[in-house]
Amino acid sequence: MTAVIAAIEACAAAAVGVAAVVVPALLLWMVTFSLAAEPATVFAGAAAGWALAHFAPLSLVVPPELALSLGLPPEELTFGLSLAPLGVTLITVLLALRAGDRLSARGGAGAAGVLGGALGFAGAALVIAQFAAPFLSWPGAGVAAVAALVYGVPAGLAFLVGAARHEHPWWRAGVRLVQRGIAGLGFAGAAALPARATEVCRLGAASLAALLGLAALTVAIALIVGYSGIVALTQHLQLDPLGSALLFLTQLALLPVAVLWGLAWLLGSGFAVGAGSSVTPFETLLGPLPALPIFGAIPQGWGAFGALAPTLVVLVGVGVAVLLGHRAEARRASWAVAVTVPVVAAILVGLAVTALSALATGAIGPDRLAVTGPNPWVTGGLAAAELGLGLLIGTAAARIDARQWSAALPDLVPERVRERLSAEQADEQLTVPLDDAVQRLSAVELDAAFAEAAELAAPDPADARSTDDSDELDGIDYSHGSDPDSVLDVEDGGDGDAEAGANDTGAPEPETPADPEADPAPNTLTDVDDAVSESEALRAYEWNDTVDLEPEAPQERTGWRWPRPGR
Repeated sequence: MTAVIAAIEACAAAAVGVAAVVVPALLLWMVTFSLAAEPATVFAGAAAGWALAHFAPLSLVVPPELALSLGLPPEELTFGLSLAPLGVTLITVLLALRAGDRLSARGGAGAAGVLGGALGFAGAALVIAQFAAPFLSWPGAGVAAVAALVYGVPAGLAFLVGAARHEHPWWRAGVRLVQRGIAGLGFAGAAALPARATEVCRLGAASLAALLGLAALTVAIALIVGYSGIVALTQHLQLDPLGSALLFLTQLALLPVAVLWGLAWLLGSGFAVGAGSSVTPFETLLGPLPALPIFGAIPQGWGAFGALAPTLVVLVGVGVAVLLGHRAEARRASWAVAVTVPVVAAILVGLAVTALSALATGAIGPDRLAVTGPNPWVTGGLAAAELGLGLLIGTAAARIDARQWSAALPDLVPERVRERLSAEQADEQLTVPLDDAVQRLSAVELDAAFAEAAELAAPDPADARSTDDSDELDGIDYSHGSDPDSVLDVEDGGDGDAEAGANDTGAPEPETPADPEADPAPNTLTDVDDAVSESEALRAYEWNDTVDLEPEAPQERTGWRWPRPGR
């Protein structure tokens, strides 16, 4: 049932691609030709365009009248057309990827769906090939087989990626089988093979996406710079609005081909538009071109400055490796693994670029126009070399840690700090413990830290003031004995020892009658302390504090205190 449903979905995908070609052809037939042509010829041409998008070459015959109007000798001309409009191919590929990813959620039964989808698409292609038979160079079976691969390969890749992501049981069993086989060959890193394979695929996919993005940006800049040439070629064709719209759709279908040609141009291998022509960053050699406006965006050579284009590819590799090299798995790996991963990823990207370049080559006309596009193997080799160089540089840069380098260096910075401190304080033997945080401070920062510490260690003027006040209030003489709890004579004498008073002045002091209504003077140390504490507590809650003591000079002090001075 899964295979049958997948086959029906594949037929629907083929119908979407055919509609993308048939609808413009019908508009051209009805509006421009006023239904003058036979309907079978119109549908045959649309079907041939769909087959060409799925890499089935066409064989076209130009009658003598049309050849004469094109500036060719007035004789029948037959030539091949094999450059695929990859914009239509991209519709099939995207639908196949979507189907394969959805089938991966069904587990092992999804494999039957992938096979059923490929067979269903082959059946649809076989039916379409019957309409396009007058223009096809291959038999219908060959067209169906190639179309099945165009749909089945992307669907199968999406299915495998989904199976690895969901960790299907059959996938885990296959991975263990491969690990045991590799371990039997004496390979010590068989256990880490899945993780390393994931890193390689991730790095390769990111690098390929970055290269295609750079190529697309290059084509966009070329279209902007060559806009005047494109407009001139369009005006030379003298098309009506519908013809201009159809021409735009045709060039839109060829836009992925232009992106792949732009990628070959960036890599330095360039591409050809006819035998004997060459378009590279260093020079541009062209002959007669078809009257297609998009060819007006072909850039001129930059001479020696053409080396900037391959340099951009190397920088792309550096950027991708740096972005993905900060992952924990990549940083924990050894240098042997860290070098092997980008090398293998670059090789895979080179193979992918080779395959894509082969898809972007073909014939677009007779004679010398039978050779167009880049050289696949040269382009793929340059992609692997340039991107591999960038990935290696980026991987090395991502693994370099400044903290590791600073830890490996000798302790020069702490030694210089000690020398500076000993020069400024030669009279003192200063030993400063240097931990990791102090080692990162410069000499100026250390001086500022010591100054702040000395300022914080300075005595508080308020504390000194309170101490002086308490000493002045506690005017008590302890010279008469060692017992602080003994009765003391304060000012008026009280009931103290008369002999002790005589020893202080040399004569006894006259007695003064005591006032019975007056408060008795404090005659013990405890009473004095209680009185002082009570007076200070009352003064602390007064807002207008007037103290008869002479104010001390204010001292600078950092920080906040409460209550504030002067309040």
